Formats: sequence, structure tokens, C-alpha cells
Amino acid sequence: MNLHETEYGRRFFNSQLPNLIKALERIAENLSAPKQSLSADFVADPDFLHDLYYGDYEPSVFKTQSEHQKQLNHNASMAEELLRQKMGNSPEAMAAFEAYQLAAGECSSIVAEQAFESGYQTAVQMLVAGLIPSENKFSAEAPLTVQELRKMDGEQVFCLDMNEEVRVVARKKGFIQVTNDKEIHRITGLTLYRHRPSWCQ
Repeated sequence: MNLHETEYGRRFFNSQLPNLIKALERIAENLSAPKQSLSADFVADPDFLHDLYYGDYEPSVFKTQSEHQKQLNHNASMAEELLRQKMGNSPEAMAAFEAYQLAAGECSSIVAEQAFESGYQTAVQMLVAGLIPSENKFSAEAPLTVQELRKMDGEQVFCLDMNEEVRVVARKKGFIQVTNDKEIHRITGLTLYRHRPSWCQ
């Protein structure tokens, strides 16, 4: 008896092979799709890596100041000058003021460092999240693996061969089976999806 004359052979040639071809076509289409490029407004600093490596890189926020920021800096300088005038010639008051300035400067420096670390970590997280395909987008379109099914004991999945929802019966060891509450089938030769694929009518 030839393979195509057996039940498994008919299932393979009539269902699994066409679905495999469709899946490969979708993968090829996704791989050949044009990738999103950087915005045309973005201009890379040619010395960025050099300056970053030698510790000379300074964010642009510290290189340029808005008119509002310049006004705030001016107001702070005027307030400091007025405070010094009010303290007069008291050495104790001046010493206390200098100590306050030093302590406030150290606190401000720590806060700025924490803000830098937080911003850098957030940016990296955003980049990594953008590189990882959305699980929800592809999980229903790709057949489940044995490793995935092993962790889905009791969950409902879609069986393409039976064209219905079935429940997974899986243990840490042994065969993995599915059931529609009438019959129990081993997963060998079955194509199972987390949900009914959009292309399956």
C-alpha cells in the first residue's frame, strides 16, 4: 500500500502539506517585507560613538537652553545674590549657606544620574519591545509545538484535521493527547493551533 492510500498519508497530502506550504509562504512574505527605516528628520552625530567611548559625550539638552530656561537660571542667580546681601557680613550665615549649596548640589547630581539611568533603560526596553514580534499576532497563525502543548494541559486548542476545538491532555511525561469529550486522540499527525487561524474557514 502506498503512503497516499493510508489514512495518515491522505491527512498529510490533503491537509498538512497544503497548510505547511501556506505557512512557509507567510514566513517568506514577512521576511521580504520592507523594514521601517529611521525618520528622515533624524540626523546622527558622526562623533557619537567616539565621544561616548571616551566619556566626552554630552546630551544636547545640556548644550542648548531655551529662553524659558535662561530666564529661570537668571532668576535663580538674582535670588542667590539677594540672599547673600541679606546675610551681610555674617561668617556663620555664609558658611551655613555654602554648606546648603554643596548638599543641594550633591542631591541634584544624584537625581540627575538616576533620571539618566531610568531614561536609558526605558529607551532600551522600547527598542527590545519593538524587535520582538507580538505573540498575539503570530501565535494563532503558527502550529503549536510539542513543547508548547506540554504546558497546556486542560486548555482548549483548535485541531485543523478535526476542524473543531479540542482539549489538551498533557502530563510532564508520556504521550500528549487531545479530546473532544467523545474521543481521545494522540497528537501524532495532528495540526493544532492556539486558536482557529484567520485563513481557516
